[in-house]
Formats: sequence, structure tokens, C-alpha cells
Amino acid sequence: MELLKSLGIKEITAKNVSDSTYWLDRANKFQAIATQNREVYNVIDHTKGEGVLCYDIDGNEYLDLASGVAVRALGMRYKPYLDFEASVLDTVHEIMSNNWDSIPQIGLAERLVEITPGKFDKQTSLTTSGARAVENCMKSAMDKTGRRRFIGFRPSFHGRTGYALALTASNAKHKAGFPQGVDVTRVFYPYCYRCPYGQTVEDCNVECAEALRQAISLEGDDIAATVMESICAEGGFYVPPAKAVKAIYEITKEFGGYFIADEVQSGMGRTGKWWAIENFDVTPDYIAIGKAVGAGYPMGAVVGPHPLFSGTSRHSETFGAEPKMALTSLWLLKHLEDEGFLKKNAEDGAYMIKRLEELKDKHEVIGDVRGIGMMAGVEFVKNKEMKERNQYLRNAVVEKTVRKYKLWTLAAGHNVIRWLPSYVITREQIDDAIDRFDKAIADCTK
Repeated sequence: MELLKSLGIKEITAKNVSDSTYWLDRANKFQAIATQNREVYNVIDHTKGEGVLCYDIDGNEYLDLASGVAVRALGMRYKPYLDFEASVLDTVHEIMSNNWDSIPQIGLAERLVEITPGKFDKQTSLTTSGARAVENCMKSAMDKTGRRRFIGFRPSFHGRTGYALALTASNAKHKAGFPQGVDVTRVFYPYCYRCPYGQTVEDCNVECAEALRQAISLEGDDIAATVMESICAEGGFYVPPAKAVKAIYEITKEFGGYFIADEVQSGMGRTGKWWAIENFDVTPDYIAIGKAVGAGYPMGAVVGPHPLFSGTSRHSETFGAEPKMALTSLWLLKHLEDEGFLKKNAEDGAYMIKRLEELKDKHEVIGDVRGIGMMAGVEFVKNKEMKERNQYLRNAVVEKTVRKYKLWTLAAGHNVIRWLPSYVITREQIDDAIDRFDKAIADCTK
């Protein structure tokens, strides 16, 4: 409290420092709304937290199933990470990495090239967010092809800025009233639970891919790239069938476009492989990376075909993996590999999804459970037979899990709750979370 006072935060007292309602009122007045739901979530205590346990300033402890929307791969205040970070504090930070090179930055670029699929000649561009990584991929594809048209999906989420916003299509609130930066030919994302073409998993003939071919023939075959989330995340946690991803990739190549895999949320080992696209046996031309790669700092990266750009000054940013950030990212990549976290994510993720499927069998309002590794979605419906989306119930369950059962949960799409725990979660904590989630659903459906 004294530190906050010394930094100029006004009217802070021993009483209100532990009062979320008071600070949420101040937030509403002075802080522009982003995606916060201040009716549900209390103010986080920035001085406490360990692993998958987080706290609000009122003193409540939560089991965190969001991990900062896939940012905190190793949870909060992970001791080995804190020790490493302390060892590199005395590092020059202010090197504009797009103007001057440093060894940590070069090493990180090399490492990312090594762990991304494909034996072709690749380069890396380091940036400050997932949306900027997507835009960097798009600019490179336009630079290399001379084309301006992209293939996007519905739903999809690639960010809320510029070119990335043009691709995003998961919620009208994201883009209504904002001009779009590039031409996008859009088709449905492969979604087997609600196939828009009336197919079933058993008799699927990949109509979703054929719809792409038809869209290209109608709207223009001058495509620079297809941009596809390897797993549709914010839009509803859709896991596409491998044959659909392969067919979309092949059609893209048939028309001379690049294939860009958006791995901002699904990458960095979350699915049990470094990149979710590896689950579908497709080698993308570009991978857009963000969130977890920064080890808690704002960072993104692009890995794509050499050369990424035709010359100097085609793309640059003031900040992009400065030395300390590059060092911590390198440490994270090495630690995930050395400590077997990818294998752990595959095994514990399968266990988590199995437990969620048990809830699906138990509750009529859970229509579908889907996911890979530490990335799962639970879709709420009015009943299993009709599959009618139940956004009202989903919202009620989120509020119940947070307020009563102290699970830090997060919505996705219109009627899905996403499970994105940090990799350090234990089987016991998964069981605990399942038990709380089960009770919240029961409360909301009485």
C-alpha cells in the first residue's frame, strides 16, 4: 500500500485496498473498457499467486483455468522462472531490436526456426503481440506475392488491429463500424458438431474445403494466403478434422497462396506438440506466435519463408524481443523441453478432457466437449437433441464458477467455456476443478 501511495495512486487506504467494488468503480471511471466483465470478476491481487492459484484483493483464492488466456504457460510466480529472471535483470533493455542486433535476439530467432515444422529455408520476425505477428505474416505474404486477397474463416479471431481485424469474425462487437484493411474471402471454419453442410463425422466428404474452392472461383483467385487458426480459439474452441485442414491447405497451394497457421493461443506446447498444426500433419508456410512465447512479457513472433521481406524498412517495430525478453523466452523454450512439459500436456490434457466428457454424459446441457492437450472447450445447449445454443446458461455458469466456486473461468464463442490451465496444473487440481465445475452447472440447472 505504501509503495502504491509513493507512486502517486491517490485515496488508497487500509480499508479500500481490500475492496474490489471500490476499485472497480474507479476502473469504470478512468480505464477504457476492453474485454473485462466487471460484473463477474473481482480485482486481482497483484502481490499473490502461485502456480494455478490466484487471488483477488478481497482475499478469495481461485483455481485459475485461464492462465492469462494462454499467456502463463508455467503459472504464476513459478520459482525456477523467477530465479532465472532475477539473474538477467542487469541487462540492457533499451535496444531497438529491429535496428540493432543482439545475441539473445539472434539466438531466439534460430531456436524458433528449429522447433517449427518444415525443412525449408525460414526466417523469424520478432514483434510485441499475437495480432502483430498475424499482421506481420500478412504483410510478408503480400510483399512476396504482390497479392492483397486473403482467405479467412467464420468464426475466427486473429486480433483487433488493422489487417488482423479484417480477418477476425467471431463477434460483431470487435469490428462493427471499423473499416477493413484488406479483402477477405470468408468460409465456415470446420466445425463437426454443427457442420453447416449437414455432414456427419462418419460420412464427411470435406464439403467445407470444397466451399473454399467455390468461394475462390466466385470472389477471386488472386489470394496471398489462407490464415487459419490451427484450433479455433476465441470463436468457440473448434478442433478441425485433419482431412479438412489438409484439403484447405492443398486448395490454398493450388491457387498459389501461402498457408498461415495462427498459433497465438494454441502453440508453445499447449496441445502436447510445439504447434497445434502438427496434430493435423500439415506444414504451414508461416506460423504466427504470441502469448506464451513472451514468458509473461508482451511478445509475438513470425516464422516464415526466407526472405520474409523484399528489402529493408518493409516492416519494423520499436520493441521486439529486447535482450531480457529474448533471454526469458529462450529459457522458457528450454525448460518446457527439458522438463517434459509437452508430454505432460498431452497426457494430463487427455485426462482433463476425459473428465470433462464425464460431465457431458451427466448433464443434458453440455452438448459437446472438444480439445487437444491443455486446450478444451465445453459447449452449452438447451438439450442434446436439438443442440440449440444456450448462451444464457453459459454466462450463468461462468458467473457461478467465479463467484461461488472460485474457479477463474473464461468464455469463448457464444456458448462455450474454455479450459486453458497453465501447464503446471496437477491431476488433483484437475479433479478439484471438475468437481467445482460440476456443482456450478448443477446449481444453474436446478
